[in-house]
Amino acid sequence: MNEHELWESYKSGEVNGLEELYGKYYRALANYGYKFTHDQFCIEESIQDLFRKLWQNRRWMDQATAIKEYLYSSFRRILIGKLYYSQERIANEQATEHIPFYLQLSDEHPVFEGNKLEHRKERAQALLSTLANRQREAIFLHYYEGLSDDSVAQIMNLQHTGAYRLIHRTMDHLRTKSGKFSMLVLLYLLKQS
Repeated sequence: MNEHELWESYKSGEVNGLEELYGKYYRALANYGYKFTHDQFCIEESIQDLFRKLWQNRRWMDQATAIKEYLYSSFRRILIGKLYYSQERIANEQATEHIPFYLQLSDEHPVFEGNKLEHRKERAQALLSTLANRQREAIFLHYYEGLSDDSVAQIMNLQHTGAYRLIHRTMDHLRTKSGKFSMLVLLYLLKQS
């Protein structure tokens, strides 16, 4: 079944639909959560809370046209709440900058094999460290998760134009800072991390 069929199945009270949605999105949500915190228990608990709330509220749920975005947005809200950030600070889009977002490139990536390529990893990681937390999150969602500007805006609680500007200004910043380092290599590494 595709995700919309699974959603309808879960809404009609079939626990298998919810279980399949859980199986389909668990890993991606856990990976996204790991970018905010390395507390595996908190991530697991947030995912469990998300799917528990989905089950409890299934009768009142609308047909989701963008299921992935809905799950990411809901998971993000639950996780950030568990990380003890005040809701009034989260509501202010500028205040979300204080929320950490870790984007670490993997040592096992094939582009980093051998000593010759160790400098690529260091350079890529140095480029990523020049970004603010919100910039790292937007780039992760847009390039790693393949989400549109609208989807990034929904997940990060931004206006469409704010998400568009954030993504494109971040890319301009990376282009300026990258020097001779290939932006294509960096984007490839982000996709693989």
